[in-house]
Amino acid sequence: MNTRVGIGYDSHRFAAGRPLRIARRDGAHTHGLVGHSDGDVALHALIDALLGATALGDIGQHFPDDDPQWRGVDSARLVKKIVETSSRPGTASARWTSPWSPSGPSSRH
Repeated sequence: MNTRVGIGYDSHRFAAGRPLRIARRDGAHTHGLVGHSDGDVALHALIDALLGATALGDIGQHFPDDDPQWRGVDSARLVKKIVETSSRPGTASARWTSPWSPSGPSSRH
């Protein structure tokens, strides 16, 4: 089995009146992150890491900020689409592990 590693990075500026969402968690704050989608920098970095590990480009190629279908979208939907894309035949397979699952921290380390 080949091991591939992807590194993801994302940043957004803060703006008043926007919701603050990081890693699917909403924060109570007067300012949030500006983004075409929901601006979730943690999930955007995860997407870029998955895309890098599978040699499939970057988040901007898959979800351009001038495409209205991605305006305000939940970034978890974007992660799901990238996992599906990276699992297609002919692509480098993406398997990732995390101590977190959608239902909370895993008991396995």
